[in-house]
Amino acid sequence: MRLNTIISIITIFLIFSCGNKKTEKIIYYKTPNGKIITSKAFDSMKVKLSEHGKLDKVIITSMIEKGDSIIKSYLIGVVPTDSDGKPINPFGNAEKFIEKKLPFNSLTTIKGELLNIDDLKGKPTLINFWFINCPPCIKEMPELNAIKEHYGNSVNFLAITFDTKEKVSVFLKKMKFDFIHITDSKNEIDKIGNEAYPMNMFLDKNGVVRFVRGNLTEKDGKDFKMIIDKLL
Repeated sequence: MRLNTIISIITIFLIFSCGNKKTEKIIYYKTPNGKIITSKAFDSMKVKLSEHGKLDKVIITSMIEKGDSIIKSYLIGVVPTDSDGKPINPFGNAEKFIEKKLPFNSLTTIKGELLNIDDLKGKPTLINFWFINCPPCIKEMPELNAIKEHYGNSVNFLAITFDTKEKVSVFLKKMKFDFIHITDSKNEIDKIGNEAYPMNMFLDKNGVVRFVRGNLTEKDGKDFKMIIDKLL
């Protein structure tokens, strides 16, 4: 066999082999607010979430292949646990404030304005406790916005988080959340003893806590409206 023929056969074999070699795709994750993060960042986020309780299963809601990448959208739940790792009532501490007033007198909005709790009197108040890396928190925002639009100025709507003003400002540029925002509020949240997110707290016209609920679903939207209607 001539040398040129041998070289041609080897070349064809190499081209065929390379063409059939499967390239391992890179996994990315799409957060509920639309941000694309790496697998390493996703693992770091799960570690941070685990500080608030036991991670529930990760639910992959969709998966899209783009070139050499796979982008997965997801949801993660967090189940609060005691020191032995046993599940606890996630809203047990907050529920102790039912029929009582909040354990703080004032808050500072993301705009730097002082909000006295007494300023809320005269209207029912819905307070949503959340943070930017909480998928269930982000998932309920469209429904919360719809409730806000439904009641308008007849109800106070507050969103309280321990996240910084800077982080929340960036978040709100990408995700609509039409509440009055209170940031940097770890001390106030600790006073309530909240251990689960999201949490929704309903106050009557006198600023007294009447109901505590977890995350809002489309089905729960009717329940939230029933509660507000009772307080109006």
